[in-house]
Amino acid sequence: MDLEDRVRRVREQVAEAAVRSGRPADSITLVAVSKGHSPESVRRVSEQGLTLFAESKVQEAKIKISMCPGKFRWHMIGHLQSNKARDAAFLFEMIQSVDSFGLAEELNKAAGKAGKTLKILLEVNIAGESTKFGYRPDAVLADLTRINSLPNLEIHGLMGMAPWTNEVERVRPLFRELKELHDRCSDGLGAPLPVLSMGMSGDFEVAIEEGSTMVRVGTALFGAGRSGNKSAAGG
Repeated sequence: MDLEDRVRRVREQVAEAAVRSGRPADSITLVAVSKGHSPESVRRVSEQGLTLFAESKVQEAKIKISMCPGKFRWHMIGHLQSNKARDAAFLFEMIQSVDSFGLAEELNKAAGKAGKTLKILLEVNIAGESTKFGYRPDAVLADLTRINSLPNLEIHGLMGMAPWTNEVERVRPLFRELKELHDRCSDGLGAPLPVLSMGMSGDFEVAIEEGSTMVRVGTALFGAGRSGNKSAAGG
């Protein structure tokens, strides 16, 4: 299957899953996960109408973004160390992987120095896996209000990643739990959170059926990357 066919197929799957969830296809944001892929591959995907990309490492993103058209939009989806907050705040329009109040504070400072308001998602370790980063569900609720008080950040919602499995129905309950937590966070803030980022190449249809508004798809769009690593927050 060539790139054009892969993009068409993913769009069809997103639209069909949205209909099954009782929502229009255009209510789901498709993020093309470009980690491990060249700037030329990113440009080829963009020719199919996709302009929102995601990276998981600041250094890779810094090089790649400088080599791509300025009209592209970029999200950070990988684990972010506090000492990379300044670069991340400059490079990305959204950080999907905020997993501590300390990191939020550093991003708030960096965004202030950059003269911008930075959109963020709070990353939740929905399966409690020791190999993954992210808040415990109860800790998200505990930090929500004080992160929301930081003047240069805007909380737009939650992000989560289910464990990889050949039996995709096994992760449906985890997506359902994250949707419920997302709703509790909205209630806690007294305002709707527009983004629930969950679902990757192997499970995005189930994620959409359970309420995802944003899916992070790499392999299904680009094919296998150089690293072949699906352990970051999109793939």
